[in-house]
Amino acid sequence: MADGCQSTHIGHKATTFLPDGGDARPTAIPEAADQQPRQWSLALASMWIPTVDITDEWTARFARFSEFMQETLTTSMVTLWTTSPVWTLVLYIYLLVNVESLRTFLVIYLAYCFFDPRPYDGVGRRFSSISKLPLWGHVNAYFQPKMVFEAPLDARKKYVFGSHPHGVIAYVSQLIAGSTGLGIESHFPGLVVRGVTMPAAFAVPFFRDYVLAMGCLSCDRSSIRRILSDRHHRLHQSLLVVVGGAEESMQAHDGSANLVLLKRRGFIREAIRAGCDLVPIYNFNENSIYKLVDNRPGSWIHRFEMAVKSLFGFTILIFHGRNIFFTPYRVQLVSVVGTPIPVQRNWDPSESEISHYHQLYVEELSRLYRKYQPKYAPGAQDIRFIA
Repeated sequence: MADGCQSTHIGHKATTFLPDGGDARPTAIPEAADQQPRQWSLALASMWIPTVDITDEWTARFARFSEFMQETLTTSMVTLWTTSPVWTLVLYIYLLVNVESLRTFLVIYLAYCFFDPRPYDGVGRRFSSISKLPLWGHVNAYFQPKMVFEAPLDARKKYVFGSHPHGVIAYVSQLIAGSTGLGIESHFPGLVVRGVTMPAAFAVPFFRDYVLAMGCLSCDRSSIRRILSDRHHRLHQSLLVVVGGAEESMQAHDGSANLVLLKRRGFIREAIRAGCDLVPIYNFNENSIYKLVDNRPGSWIHRFEMAVKSLFGFTILIFHGRNIFFTPYRVQLVSVVGTPIPVQRNWDPSESEISHYHQLYVEELSRLYRKYQPKYAPGAQDIRFIA
């Protein structure tokens, strides 16, 4: 090209502009020469840019997000369940103080809580449909509860089940005795198991209605006798009692198996009076759901717990969970149901008769624990009867 000339490329043709304004004839660029640089560019791009399947990537992201949301929902629902005695009471107080239009109704409702006879009549206000709540699916996914039966149970008979240990709030006993679809009744259709708890639980607004709907009743003697009474033969009810009570809950340290049983004879007496076979149950990892703070005898925490117990019959424990919301620790809950101990009915059992069946019960529970502890709680201590 001559000096002073400029050239530019337009499309696939080159045009030369002459200094005097003349226009040379356009000359075409060979097709092969024009495409060769583009082919090199595509080859280099294919070497450095990996092939990505966008559909698979977003599917994986959505799956991870769905799994995260499901886990969050499960954890939240389980936390609400385990802390229900607290937040239901807080909710009642909040509504009473801040919602003036509901105040009269809430005061009447509170009075009704104290005078309602249903927790003590042996029948209660049970709703079997509560087992269909989605809540139990979340509880099942979180704790993966399991029941092991050493012998089959006869739905035509009545039993007195003793549940050990108490734990912080006896969560496993709620699962295996109530209308949850996860307990004893789900394994033996026709068997009706009524759990019992302290009368104070029926004074907590809102929470009491949940307890009643689960089929739970008061643990006082008259209520227990009504549950096992022949007058309610159409219900054919069995009884589940958490034997250790508040005193044992103070021993619910992770990995421990300290039971209050040697002085607990009332449930043995009621089983003999009603002619119900005795069945011990040990709930492995119940004490691992929450962590108790150090409350050894002589500490200020122990003195506080004992003072509350002496005043109200129950105690307030100081414990913690996974976070500030008291989310329970995630452990598998395993309930092992022992072999029924045959009991001969006697309306007025003697002390020696009660002692005989009590000794059989203690021996069966000890055997049960030592047989299954290596499998379901290998790091736990040996069983120990402290009172």
